[in-house]
Amino acid sequence: MDNRLQSDDRLVCESWQRCRDYGLDSHQTPELTLASPLHWQQKRQLAEVMVSVTREKVLPGFQSMLANSSSLVILTDHEGYLLERWGNPSFMQQMAPALFEPGACWQEKVIGTNAIGTALHTQQITDIRRDEHFLLQNRFMNASASPIVDPHRQIVGVLNVSSDAYLPTTQVHGMVKVMSQAIENQLILAAYGQHFWQFVFNTSPDNLGSQWAGLLVFDFQGQIVSANRRADLLLGKPLAGITIDMVAGMSLQALMATQQDATLTFSGLTSFPLFARINAPAEPSVTAPSGIVFPRHAARETPQCEPSLTDLDTGDKQMAKAVHQAMSVLNSDIPLLIHGETGVGKERFVRAFHASSHRAAFEMVAVNCAAIPSELVESELFGYVKGAFTGANPKGSMGLIRCADKGTLFLDEIGDMPLPTQARLLRVLQEKRVTPLGSSESYPVDFQLVCATHQSLRDEIKARQFREDLYYRINGLTVALPALRDRQDMAQLVLSVLDEVCDGDRHVTVSDEVMQLFDSHNWPGNIRQLHNVLRVATVLAAGKVIEPQHLPDDFFWDLKGIARIADDIDDELLEEDWQTALPKVYMALGRNVSKTAEAMSVSRNTVYKRLKQLGLWHDG
Repeated sequence: MDNRLQSDDRLVCESWQRCRDYGLDSHQTPELTLASPLHWQQKRQLAEVMVSVTREKVLPGFQSMLANSSSLVILTDHEGYLLERWGNPSFMQQMAPALFEPGACWQEKVIGTNAIGTALHTQQITDIRRDEHFLLQNRFMNASASPIVDPHRQIVGVLNVSSDAYLPTTQVHGMVKVMSQAIENQLILAAYGQHFWQFVFNTSPDNLGSQWAGLLVFDFQGQIVSANRRADLLLGKPLAGITIDMVAGMSLQALMATQQDATLTFSGLTSFPLFARINAPAEPSVTAPSGIVFPRHAARETPQCEPSLTDLDTGDKQMAKAVHQAMSVLNSDIPLLIHGETGVGKERFVRAFHASSHRAAFEMVAVNCAAIPSELVESELFGYVKGAFTGANPKGSMGLIRCADKGTLFLDEIGDMPLPTQARLLRVLQEKRVTPLGSSESYPVDFQLVCATHQSLRDEIKARQFREDLYYRINGLTVALPALRDRQDMAQLVLSVLDEVCDGDRHVTVSDEVMQLFDSHNWPGNIRQLHNVLRVATVLAAGKVIEPQHLPDDFFWDLKGIARIADDIDDELLEEDWQTALPKVYMALGRNVSKTAEAMSVSRNTVYKRLKQLGLWHDG
């Protein structure tokens, strides 16, 4: 084997170990796994845009280079199923023909270490030389493969170029890198090019037509709606929360007025000059066009893209403060500690934080520390080797922490983590390495850490239930999420949750009477309860207007409880000095500002003002 970088050697070694864990033998014939006809038809339909832009827009520009190198080009979906191939090199005759048929699976667990399967596992461009393939029958080629992301930075496929053993690996690697970038650019243009402005930029005015140029797409308000990965690299920072005028260092009006063939010089976010060209849309629109469908990860719950942090700011001051704080440490690797009652949307906040970061292309692994039995927490988090303990998986387990490598690790209800596990976690955070149970070998890990709790960790420290040194390791920035009853953006929040409940295809609306009931509710289950109420109500309303009769019974039980408390408040209490009366009424009514204002016959603003004076209310 040729000399290689240590990181690539490690990549191949880890892949071979995974193959052994899968039960593969290097002498066996590759297992031919095909998608079922129905499954294949669905995959092919979802990937149609990616296949067509690859075939019609990208490959023609590399045709001569590919022909001269006797190369094979393979395009797969995000699960490694072959969508289409181009080329017929001689080394194909030495391999199983079915491997090159549409629908064939190229995952590591099926055909061993290979550029496609290993690129999918590592989520990065991968080179596998001839003898580095795990199965002997695959050792007839060199290959490089690169994941392809869609306009929302979700992996939708893999582009692979295989050649005989005589073409330099660096040449194949470079070809794949540029071709995958070209496909990603075309996916962005297919989704947005007809209706939104394009900002194409690079380090020289002579290479603005290159597929390796940075590409930003922005709307009427100057918001960046999509960007390729080259744009991140050229600007040297993530684009979350950044507008096009900040990038260009000039007003939105001036950008839109720029002639299409004019070249701009700018350095809005960099210390060195860059060059750009503006492409105006053929049919300007304020919304994205419909009909463009991209495949998603199987793990995603809905076909909608994850919301960004800014999407969560819908008018509530406390939430706006939380969003602003989280944005300030985005991509800094400072640990985030989130406080909030059960059901306030801590995981949704973390997913938005992850989606807004430069780690968005990698996994976010969520672990509920309270839901895993204490005797299994360590094996779930840190992984284990085969035979580590009775009842263990005979193949071992990588562990959730290593699954979060290069992504985000979210430890929910961290206060419920057993003390012995806390000690091991502290060592992982200090050393950036994890050692599986039963193993003497440790593995490097790199992740953004986010923890959440509904309890006071300081109180847990005093009770000797939580390690003080771990607390200061995870508490880089503390963010508090407001309870639903305290939020000032109920109407916007209801619409947002309705969109989730209806998978973005929302026709149902909420009546004014129901919205008033929502404003008066104490919401002990917070947003989780609102989600359940709207899910039931949407079904009962049959896609029309949600009226009170469509709300579940337990929703009204909570309202009656509040009403009884309000009835029990002594009228004389309301006549006392407000400094005495307000805290009692406010707490008796479950800290519901609207009901407190109604009970004391004052405006909501007056209640907010007086609560602030008493130190019972803090806004952003």
